[in-house]
Amino acid sequence: MKRKLMKASTVVVTGGLLLAATACGNSTSTDSSTSSPSASAGAAVNSPAATAKASTETVTYKLMTHYSNDSEKQPIDLAIAEVKKQFPNVTITPEAMANDNGEQLKTRIATGDLPDIVDINGQTMPNVVKSGSILTLDAFFAANPAYVGKLAQNIVDNQLKYTDGHIYAFPRSGPTVDVLFYNKKIFEQNGVKVPTNYPELLTAVKAFNAKGIVPITSFAKQAWPIGAFFDIFTMRANPEGMMALSKGTAKASDPGYTDAINKMAELIKEGLFQKGAVTADYDTARALFYSGKAAMLINGEWEIPDSVKNLGDDTVDFLDVFPVTDPGKEDQNKMALPGGFEMNGFAVSKNAKNSELAIQVAAAFTQAYQEVSFKTTGSTMTTIKTDGITPNQPLPKMAVKLLKVKGQYITKSQVEHSLPNQKFAASFGEELQKFVAGEPAALFISNTDKMIEKYKE
Repeated sequence: MKRKLMKASTVVVTGGLLLAATACGNSTSTDSSTSSPSASAGAAVNSPAATAKASTETVTYKLMTHYSNDSEKQPIDLAIAEVKKQFPNVTITPEAMANDNGEQLKTRIATGDLPDIVDINGQTMPNVVKSGSILTLDAFFAANPAYVGKLAQNIVDNQLKYTDGHIYAFPRSGPTVDVLFYNKKIFEQNGVKVPTNYPELLTAVKAFNAKGIVPITSFAKQAWPIGAFFDIFTMRANPEGMMALSKGTAKASDPGYTDAINKMAELIKEGLFQKGAVTADYDTARALFYSGKAAMLINGEWEIPDSVKNLGDDTVDFLDVFPVTDPGKEDQNKMALPGGFEMNGFAVSKNAKNSELAIQVAAAFTQAYQEVSFKTTGSTMTTIKTDGITPNQPLPKMAVKLLKVKGQYITKSQVEHSLPNQKFAASFGEELQKFVAGEPAALFISNTDKMIEKYKE
């Protein structure tokens, strides 16, 4: 049996400012989109008892998010400053989130030490929701059509409601694509042709290794970038890539997948990645690219500002088409890219002091974060409509290039940890890391097929 959500106090968002109304409704919603999940789902339910207290109350909220380098800190700090203008009585204290596949968050959930506002993604959301550690935001969104109106329509359509029909987070980033960045100067200085197909990529890998340059640097301590690598190859045969494996509609032993996997295995054997890639973290891998010790980097489009900052707008670019097919097949599914929609955003802990106010603050922070991210970095992943918002500086060339073609990309797969079949995703992630560490292609194919059958839903 489903419990019905009680309406939270009305909060009105106007012109980017949150104005807390004093009214507190107590009617229940009969709309299935706002009924709470079953008790077993564990999500905390908003109650009218948790009304926002007077705005004069001094409150400090802890915010856990990505906050480990200057490019991450700048938009966070600016957004916090904007929230301070709206809520002078509120202090937000940021805490750096570890890039550890969600292990830190699992521990914090288990110990009951979840920060007041927490950054969650497709990998961590299932555990957070199941644990009942965060509040549902259905009532806030229902009461704030102006706030919803500022969101891009594709966000409203695809990234608000979780699989149970409820809203648990204010979306942090929109749909993204993973691309292959490359240092143009390294290619030019070493006389290596920018590859357009698989034989040329193999030649480039051998040439760079002969010169002591890492062909592609990867932070394979996390499984998802290897999932992107996998999809770069397999999506040219099947645009659904590893999503099809997750759904059980394809097998690794299918001809197209087998060919792609064998190509990957050959490249890995030839030294495609740096030594110890499976123990390399995010910052270590990127440092190799920025220092000129690696020619290429697989990462999401959020990498654009940092690469431009470290290498220069004229030095770094991303390949228009992944060079992974045989000659003559370069156009086959060439617009199929890894990435796609992922449930993510800033959630509010059920233990946050004055939860009604915490929701308002989280909403204001998220909106401010989106605006400053676009203004300061020209982010291509904002969740809000950017009409009328002018970047502080001209957009990087890569951002302009991406925005022109992004609408043409086909993203039918998902990030490895966000695959709907979570049991398959967890095991497949481990298998991908074994593959990068040197597991033979035949064994990888066999193990993956067994996984597909074992976890078929």
